[in-house]
Amino acid sequence: MPENTDAPPALGRRDRKRLETRNGLAAVALELFAERGFDAVTVNDIADRADVDPSTFYRHFGSKEAVIFSEFGDWTGRLGDAVRAQPADVPLLETMRAGSKDLVAMLMVDVDNERRRAELIESTPSVRAQGLAVREVLIDEVALAIAERMAVDPARDGRPYLLAASWILAASWYRSHVVQTGELPSTADEAVDRIMDLVQDSVAVFAEAPPTTAPPRRARRQ
Repeated sequence: MPENTDAPPALGRRDRKRLETRNGLAAVALELFAERGFDAVTVNDIADRADVDPSTFYRHFGSKEAVIFSEFGDWTGRLGDAVRAQPADVPLLETMRAGSKDLVAMLMVDVDNERRRAELIESTPSVRAQGLAVREVLIDEVALAIAERMAVDPARDGRPYLLAASWILAASWYRSHVVQTGELPSTADEAVDRIMDLVQDSVAVFAEAPPTTAPPRRARRQ
């Protein structure tokens, strides 16, 4: 059997160490935020708990808000690449289904961190603003990949953006659903099915026939 040349190259020792440090800082930060509240934790507190210098923190993250969404930055390129990697004859929804496996990977690994992140987004305006900014970057990247696949100009055709937004927002809703209810999917494929069903159902709503009885109109003021 020929060797699979599409497999990603193994990380070198330096890259593995860097990734371990980055993930460790993120985990420690979320723990401290959960214990003390976001505003009461400093970068020095995070560095002390992780047993590194504050400068090490800033080599990996630009701010406290950024550390909360560390994994989301990794998704940006991966989702766009997932869309581009599919053969041209694969339907777009199936392309999105393949990319959704990356979206659910983090959720399947550590629900506790996801719960902490969700609580911080809910309780801290600056964290919520950072989350919205990260999500918009993600949507823009995916929209660009979809536009390339559709061979359209995303500045003139709004469909790639709307498709990307529906995909990312469906995944975001499902993530919140799992965090709030504790209803973990049994497999990654089950989570992907739920996300894609939501995308398709939301599109189908616009094709539904209007109600046969129109609501009463307001009487005009004389």
